[in-house]
Formats: sequence, C-alpha cells, structure tokens
Amino acid sequence: MFHTGYCDYNRTNPDYDRIDRPCGSGDYLFLYLITPMRIRLGTETITTRENAFLLYTPGVSQNYQAVKRFKNSFVHFTCDDGRFLTDYDLPANRVVYLPDPGPMNTLLKNIYVESVLKQDYHSEQIDLLMRQLFILFSRQLHTYPNTSGIPADLYEQFCKARIEILTNIDREWNTDSMAALTNLGISQFYNYYKLFFNRSPKAELLDARLERAKYLLRVEAMPVGQAAAQAGFANLSHFTRYFRKQCGISPSEYARSNNKAAEIPLP
Repeated sequence: MFHTGYCDYNRTNPDYDRIDRPCGSGDYLFLYLITPMRIRLGTETITTRENAFLLYTPGVSQNYQAVKRFKNSFVHFTCDDGRFLTDYDLPANRVVYLPDPGPMNTLLKNIYVESVLKQDYHSEQIDLLMRQLFILFSRQLHTYPNTSGIPADLYEQFCKARIEILTNIDREWNTDSMAALTNLGISQFYNYYKLFFNRSPKAELLDARLERAKYLLRVEAMPVGQAAAQAGFANLSHFTRYFRKQCGISPSEYARSNNKAAEIPLP
C-alpha cells in the first residue's frame, strides 16, 4: 500500500529557487517539473525542458534549481512493498518526458486534494490514485507510440475514436463510418490506427464482438443467432466461421459446453 507524506499541486516557489537535500528526503519523491530546472544527478548536471518527470528513491541526493520560474507538482511517499518499481517498470533517479503530461498532473492534484481533505477512506483512495499515477506513467513511457512529427492532438483524437468504436460494437461500422470519426480518408485512418494501437480497427472490433457473443452464450444462455446479432455480427455464417477459427469450436458447441458446466450442482 502507498502512503503519502507531504505533497503539493502546481506549487510556485520564488524565481531561481533551489532544493538541496544531500541525503534525500527519507522517502520516495515523485516530481513533475513544470518549468525548466537544473538538476544534479550523481556527477552530472542537466537542464530539463518544461514538463519533465523525476522519481527519486530514498537516500538519493535531491538537488535541483529553477532556471528562472519555479513551478512543480510533487508527492513524497512510502510503499509497503518496494517492488512497485519493478512491477510497474518505472525509471528511478533519471529525468523522463511523457507524451501527455496533463493527465499525470490531474492525478497529482487528486492526490493532493485527498491528502488535504482527509475524508473517510482517504488512505485507501490515495493508494488507488498512486497506483493509477504509476500505471499511467508506465503506459506513457512504454506503450504510447512514437508520435514525433505527428500533430499533438491526433493521438488523442484517435483514442476518442477507438473508444467510440469499441463501446458501440453493435453499431453497423464500416470503413467509411470509422474513418469519419477522425475526418481522415480511409487509408490515412487505417495507417494511423495501426501506428497508434498496433492493430487494425477491424481486428479490434471483431475481438470485442466475439467477447460479447461468448458472454451472451455463456451467461445469458442466448440462442446463437440472437447472440450474434446483439454482438454486432450481421451475418450468422460469418459469425460461425469466425467463432470456430478463434475458439476452435462452433458457437453451438461452446454454448452447450458452458451450459452443462453451469448445471452441475455444487457439492
């Protein structure tokens, strides 16, 4: 479980202010450096750009100074299990930049508010927010695509389109209607979609439809044709072929197998 110490959001210090803790702060420190800073890391001094992130581990010297304006968000914290760095694949004691720092700062704000208000279950809520913070941190570092040379808002636009498609899988999607969500031509839409998400929109849509159909067959005990239609498969023959290819059995066999399992009485 994560436990926060002192934290702050969009904190402004005097211009050129410097933080110098030769032995660290005795805990972990997660920094979002909103303005450029000069940071001493070991024997090296580096000057950051705006929107840099740095995670200090306990005992490591913390030495950084604003190039001019000093503005940052931060959280001091401890953790019952030090394996979180490995579990979330987090870089420690080095400066990194993220494609989209805004949501990170929003989470830091939420952590700050929880620590100030101390409402019921605030410890549990802070633990959840810290985990969200590091999951998002790791995702942006390791799974976000390289979008250099691509308009900054295009990835966000495609994320919204992806959500629209995969949360409305029963809609009659086609290449034109999917591409229209981004105001791009079909070829550009497919190329960017694969770049951003490593899969085609059609493949993701079919997988989402298959999962819903399996649920309807298994849990709702729905007839095959009805399950296929509610999952967005307009053609029953195509659904049956695709289901067998992906699952190794027909939809009817899958339904019978799961229905029999559900009928076994508990001891």
